[in-house]
This record gives sequence, structure tokens and C-alpha cells, in this order.
Amino acid sequence: MAVAECGRITAASDALSRSHSAISRSIGLLEQRFKCALVARSPAGVTPTPKGLACDARCQMVRQELADLRDLLVRSGHAALRSRNSALFRMHVDISRLRALVSVHNFGSVQKAAHFLAVSQPAVSSSIRALEKDLGIALFLRSPAGMMATPAGTAAALSFKRILSELRKLDDDIASVDGVSSGLVCVGGLPYSRNALLPKAITRILAEFPRIMVRTVEGPIDMLLVAMHAGEVDILICARPGPALLEGVSIEPLVEDRLRLFVSHDHPLAGRRNLRARDVIQFPFILPPLGTITRKLLDAAFLEAVGHTPKGSVETSSHSIIRNLLKESRQISFRSVLEFSRELNDGQIVQLDLDFALPSREICILQRKGAVATSAVSDVLATIRQVAAAVG
Repeated sequence: MAVAECGRITAASDALSRSHSAISRSIGLLEQRFKCALVARSPAGVTPTPKGLACDARCQMVRQELADLRDLLVRSGHAALRSRNSALFRMHVDISRLRALVSVHNFGSVQKAAHFLAVSQPAVSSSIRALEKDLGIALFLRSPAGMMATPAGTAAALSFKRILSELRKLDDDIASVDGVSSGLVCVGGLPYSRNALLPKAITRILAEFPRIMVRTVEGPIDMLLVAMHAGEVDILICARPGPALLEGVSIEPLVEDRLRLFVSHDHPLAGRRNLRARDVIQFPFILPPLGTITRKLLDAAFLEAVGHTPKGSVETSSHSIIRNLLKESRQISFRSVLEFSRELNDGQIVQLDLDFALPSREICILQRKGAVATSAVSDVLATIRQVAAAVG
């Protein structure tokens, strides 16, 4: 970054208080790591190549993330950081220390973190102590039960997760300068996207962008949002969450999803017309998990129609479990029409004909505000939009 800003090795050396040879060696190591020229050298100085600019841009995001962490810690009562010349905020810190803090935060144990990182326990402990000494802040509380992060430690862990994510994207950014999208894209998906959207989108992505790898991540919406804020999930496809979950999140409406009630073809209600809510609610439901958008919509529909909510002994969003339970029992499921398109076609599962209305839900794409997508993420997003327009 200093070379890009200063335009000369000597000026970068002065700016960083490092020797001329150290700056040159660092650039050389980076070029060796990425197997490409990052700067063009001439008697007039050095100029970043397009790949050097891509590298510089991603590293500027790391710098901004550290500046945001510093501001947050100062606002939280650590005002001494404003004048403290910490190596961390000057980016003069070994990346292994960031990994050590994140691992200790995740596991709550130096021993488990060391095992995960395949390093010694003293090495992990030394990294944590060095960060605390550099910042002048306690990042963990030590106890016989393990390591508990302080508020500052939790803030640092989230920031470091984002930084590690940004650094992982350097390869993708540099490779994409040649015009070919490549790299890993992590997509968080709830049941609708896993069954109705992602399989078609992934098939198209693999055909059009063979150097892109798609990883799907499943879980409750709150856990997926945490992973997205940490930079571990690039895109989240789900029903529009409540406003309380959308702080720091950009939301893009994707498709309106119709929700209906489904039963086995031999269910007592199958084939009957204009079913009333009080007829339907007598049967057990395979309930969406408590707290999900789908569960709230189901409960609201029956509270309005009959004054109480459906009952059931099973809570799940698993398509395969729901499908098999419907076939083998008299239970009812409240799901998207698109989730059961194959079963509806072969007649094994049928949609109930009702005389009362059921709600729809808006499926959206969520991304962390401020995140800068790699070329691969942008291409995956474009493909998901195309598939959603076709199935919607």
C-alpha cells in the first residue's frame, strides 16, 4: 500500500520506517506468492499493475476495518488508544496472532485453539498476550473453566474474522483481473433456496464459470447472519427477516414465494374442496421451527381464522424429513409451492384446497453493508437473480 501511495520504494521506506531492502523484499515475496507482477519498475519509480491495484484495494479494506475497530474501542471507553501507537493499527502484526485470537474466541480455550491451528499452546498464549500488550487492553478473562472474551475481545474477534476473509479474497481478486471469475463463494440458504433456487443456480454457475466453487451453508437465520457479518458467508438467501435483524445489512427483494398446506395423497383431507380453517387445524402439523418467519406466518394465519395456532409434535425445515413424514402420516405441512413441485407432479403429495387465504413471503438476498464482492460473488449473484426470475 505504501508503494502504491508513494510511487517510489524510497518514499515507502520513509513512510513505514523500514529499510529500502525490506520494502523491496516484501514486494518480491508478494509477487512470488501470487505468481505475478504487482508493480512495474522504471527509473521514474514504481507503478502498480492492474493486479497490484486489485491487491492494494483489498488491503485498503483491511486498513479500514482496523480503523473501524479502533474507533469502536475508543467509543467503548478505551480512549487511550487514540494516542497509543499500536502496531496492530499500523498493520505491523503477524497474521498468526489474528488467527490465534479468533480461534481462542471461538473455542473458549487455548488448548482447543492450539489443536485447531496445529501449533503449540505457548504459541497461542504468546499471541494473545502480545496483542493485549500492544493494545493495552484485556481481550480475555482467564479462569479454570477457560478463556472468556471481554467486550473488546469480542469486537476484535469479529474484526479479525472480517480481515482474514478479506485476505482470503486476494487470490480471487488478482485471478479475476484476467477476466475469468474464480474462487470460493459461500451462500447461506434456508429451505426455499436449498430446494427451489440453488440447485438450478449452481448447475448454471458450474457450466458458465468452471473456476468458481460454491459452498452452501445451512442453519438458523440468526446464526447465518452472524456468519455473514463475520465475512464467512458472502450471500444469504432467505425470507425477509424482521427489522431488528437487518442492522448493517443490505436487502434486495428477489421473488414473492407462495406458501400453501400440503398432505399425502391419501390424507383424509386430500381431494376435498373449500376446506375451512377449523377442519384443517384438527390434524397435527409438521411445524416450521419456532422463531422462523414461516412459523410466524403460519401462526398468524390461523390465529386470524380460528383464534389459535396449529399443534404438532415435529418442528423441522428439512425438506427430506417433511416429505417422508407427509407420505407416512396424516400430518400437514406449511411450505412453499416450489419446494414440492416434483412430488406434486407425481401425485404423492397434494396441496389442500382452502376457503381461507394463506400469506406469501418475500424471498430476499442479504449482504453485509460495506462488503466489496469479488468478481466470483458478483457472477453468482447475477446467476441467482436470473434463476429466481425464471422460477418466480
